[in-house]
Amino acid sequence: MNIINNTTAIAAVALLLAVTGCTKESAAETQADVAKAEVAGGRDVAAARVEAAGEMADGRMQMTDTQNDLARQAADSALTVALAKSDATYKVAIERCESQAGAARTQCKDEADVELAAAKERAEAAKLAAYPNG
Repeated sequence: MNIINNTTAIAAVALLLAVTGCTKESAAETQADVAKAEVAGGRDVAAARVEAAGEMADGRMQMTDTQNDLARQAADSALTVALAKSDATYKVAIERCESQAGAARTQCKDEADVELAAAKERAEAAKLAAYPNG
């Protein structure tokens, strides 16, 4: 008898679950649930767009920083090359001055010094023109 009562109780619970699980929502309930889901989905999409926009802005900023770094490095490298050329030209000029004597030698060296200073100023001006920020 105990087995029959247990079996009946289990069957009753199963039937109750089956009946309550199979009940359909009313059209109004379904419509309300759909509206809630649409609102929640809209919020999620809006939040994702805001996050994506922030990430894009960060990416653009990093790219700008990288471009600035490259421009600065290019300007620094061009300055280094220009100064090396100026120094090489100066050394050649000084060696040519050695073939002269007296006042001519002194004047030749003075002219070489002036040309070296002017070449260095041109190199610095070219760097400033290429990278005004520094």
